[in-house]
Amino acid sequence: MPSNDQDMFDIGYVQDSFNALTESIEAHFESVARSLQDTFRDTPWLPDSMKPIPKPPSRMPKALRPPAGYFEASRHWISEHRAVTAAVVAFIGTGAFIVWRRRRSDRAKRRAKRANNGARTEVVVLVGSPHSPLTRSLSLELERRGFIVYIPVSSVSEEQTIQRDARADIKALSLDISSPSSTEETIQKLTRLLNTPHHPIPNSAAHKLHLVAFILLPPPTFPTGSIVNISSPEWSDVLNTNILAPFAIVNAFLPLLASQKSTLLFLTSSINPSLTPPSHAPESVVTGAIHQYVSTLRQELNNVNIVQILLGHFDFGSSAGQRQQLVLSQESSRAELTKQRLGEKVSKGSPLRELHNSVFDTIVRNKGRGGTVFVGRGSRTYDLIGKWAPTSIVGWMLGMNRRNEPVLTRTKSGESSEGSAEWEKVPGS
Repeated sequence: MPSNDQDMFDIGYVQDSFNALTESIEAHFESVARSLQDTFRDTPWLPDSMKPIPKPPSRMPKALRPPAGYFEASRHWISEHRAVTAAVVAFIGTGAFIVWRRRRSDRAKRRAKRANNGARTEVVVLVGSPHSPLTRSLSLELERRGFIVYIPVSSVSEEQTIQRDARADIKALSLDISSPSSTEETIQKLTRLLNTPHHPIPNSAAHKLHLVAFILLPPPTFPTGSIVNISSPEWSDVLNTNILAPFAIVNAFLPLLASQKSTLLFLTSSINPSLTPPSHAPESVVTGAIHQYVSTLRQELNNVNIVQILLGHFDFGSSAGQRQQLVLSQESSRAELTKQRLGEKVSKGSPLRELHNSVFDTIVRNKGRGGTVFVGRGSRTYDLIGKWAPTSIVGWMLGMNRRNEPVLTRTKSGESSEGSAEWEKVPGS
């Protein structure tokens, strides 16, 4: 081998040996450095400032994800907003359940119980003016559903009004509440009628009647106007007719209701008494007295189911037909006045069927037992507004402000009259 080739081989061998030596030394020093770092990092008595800083973890680039579909995006949103999702589901579910339950209740058949021979056995006493459209409507509906309806009357004209319908199971019950002896005699006759076995068909099984409900209806009209314009005789007539007389009738029938385990129903208006608008003092006073009377009865009587039904706004026009339109006079005049002033169509109320169904369910199905039932559009809403809303908000809802406050003036005869810059006197009020 030539000398030049031998020298080149020796130089390459020396370089490779030197590189290998330096790499081994560098690897050894790195190993010693890592061991020292680990030792110092795990030493408890060494201050943190002297400990080596750990290397940050290597960040790997995230893999690109394909765009999520509609279902995947919805699932991801729901998982991040569980509280909102639960609230929405609860709201929709509750609303759907209420609608389903109401429709199911409306479709259910409501018929009174009958004897084995098909005769009627359940009696209802309906205390209200026979001339009132509400009394007539409710009596016809209860009779159609299988009840025997008795309506107390105090004059021949009222008895003739009931007989004009020619319904065999809607009967007049002569009752003179001003005579205690006459009232007691009427109640004794009704008691004997309930306790006497009846044979609708000869040689058939006997059955007895049962007084299931005693219903007090609101008066058809109330005096309207400023308090200073309502005379003492008018106040006396309002209180005697709408408070003292109904309370006396209830007190006279209470022993019979307790023995029959009947349901005592009070039907009262809800909108005006809740808002207590001006010019409606008699209605507010009468309804407030009935509320307190019902509360006291519930505290004192445990064997009588006492239920108060608060009435809202009803659409009586759809049931007019051959019958007269079942609209209370003060409600009708108020609706017409609202139409004239606002230039808008007043919203329709609830159908009259809701009132009939609620009365039936209260009597037969113990709906609202010992409590209060709200029926009609606005009954519960206005009740809450009257209880919790500030007076200023209620006044704003009624359109009351300083410009249209009633201005009381005195006439030459000494009688007071009211006027306003914007309000006109309603005919017939």
